[in-house]
This record gives sequence, C-alpha cells and structure tokens, in this order.
Amino acid sequence: MPALAVLALLFFNACAATQPAHRDERFVIFNHGDFTAREIQRVRAQLEAGAAALEKYVGPVPGRRFPVVVNLWAGRGVSHSHHGQGSIELYWVREVRAPIVHELTHVLAGYTAANGHWTQEGFASYMQDQYGEDTAFPTHRMAHALVRIIAEEGSSLPMLEVMRDRSRTRYFGLRTPWERWLAYTQSTSFCRYLIESYGPQKFFKVYDVPLETIDFQGLYGKTAATLVNDWLGYVAALPSDTEKARALFQSMRASLGRR
Repeated sequence: MPALAVLALLFFNACAATQPAHRDERFVIFNHGDFTAREIQRVRAQLEAGAAALEKYVGPVPGRRFPVVVNLWAGRGVSHSHHGQGSIELYWVREVRAPIVHELTHVLAGYTAANGHWTQEGFASYMQDQYGEDTAFPTHRMAHALVRIIAEEGSSLPMLEVMRDRSRTRYFGLRTPWERWLAYTQSTSFCRYLIESYGPQKFFKVYDVPLETIDFQGLYGKTAATLVNDWLGYVAALPSDTEKARALFQSMRASLGRR
C-alpha cells in the first residue's frame, strides 16, 4: 500500500476512534475494544438502570453531573472512574463482569477521598450487587456470605480502622491488593447491613462524611463499635450457603498474594 494511503487509513482510524459509539444527553460511550453494537447497548442499558436505581436513594441527580463519559476497554484491567471529570473507564465488559453500576454510583453520588472510602466503596458495591447485571468485583453479590467466610478464616480487617482509612493510605490502596479486597468486601456488607436494617435515610447522613464527625450514637442510638459488632453477629447467624463464597475467598487469597 502506498505511504500516502497508509497515512490516510491511519488518520481515518484515529478519527473513527474519537467518535462516540453512543451519545445522548446523559451518557457518551466510546468503544476502545472493538465491542459489538449489542455489547455497547447492553452497557448503555445498565447505565440507565443504575441511574434510575440510584435516584431512588439520593433523589434526582443534578444535571451538572451529566453527560457521563464511559470508555470501554478490552481485557481485564482495573475499572475506575474520574469523579471530578464525570468519566468512567470500564474493563471486563465482554466477560459481563464490569462494575458498571459501581463506577456510575461514584460519579453520580459523589466521592471525596479525603473523607474516607468505606461508605463510598461500600455503597457503590451494594448498588452493583443489587441492581447490576454484571457479576463484578469485589463481592459478586455475596457480600454477607464472604464476610462470614473471611471471619471464619481469621482474615478480617479491624472494621473501625477500615472506616478511618482516608486517601487510600492503608487498606484501600492498589499496593495492598489483598487488604483492598477485604476492605471493599467488608465495607459492602456493612453498608448493606446499615441500609437494610436502619434505612437509607440514616445511611445517607454518614455517606461521604469523615468518620470522626459522625454522631453514630445520635443517629443510630449506638456507637460505631456496637454497630460493627451487631453487623458481624448478624452476618454470622445468617442461614446462607457459603460454598460459592468460600471458593471465591480462596481464589482471591491465592491470586492476590496471601496464602
């Protein structure tokens, strides 16, 4: 092929790559992984379902948070979102294991890293488990069962310390993958317990708030330590099948470097 034709083809492909595969007033989706139209529409449908579910908890989302830019990538990278920019990077899409609702929750509900991570990550995973189609990291819809196994295996992190972790300085950091998975999983289960036992209205008084400023006694009638103990007791007493949870726990422990 002549050099000029090659350059023209490269220019055409580059331009095509910058064109969104889907655009509306709320979501702009870019296809970076040769995804089919059906796969792209599946992601769009999940975004719409996630946004609708989220508004049941937090009310109408301010228009300034839209449009949300979503980049779809092939492979098994770490999905994440840029909260300030309103953009999401999604992997595991083709495998139907992308945390679509999780990352959307971060963008639409708000996320202040300096305030900690337990409510933000816990609520996002709760929303993924409850309303997402994809079976996604970290809990695969088994948060309570996983916490039960984590406790039985003697691998639990001190939950009050997890709640104090800010700016990913300890448990939530990428440099500590095993602790990160435990922190995400425990936070998801604890947030689910608070939402389902005491209602979402009370939960959103602690959401994205620094731990030290939360009046647990005034809000829940119990200290944070008592709530944690109640949660662990509740999970331990659940009559659940833990076979799949135990298999996932063992897989995560092996793959993340702790044996």
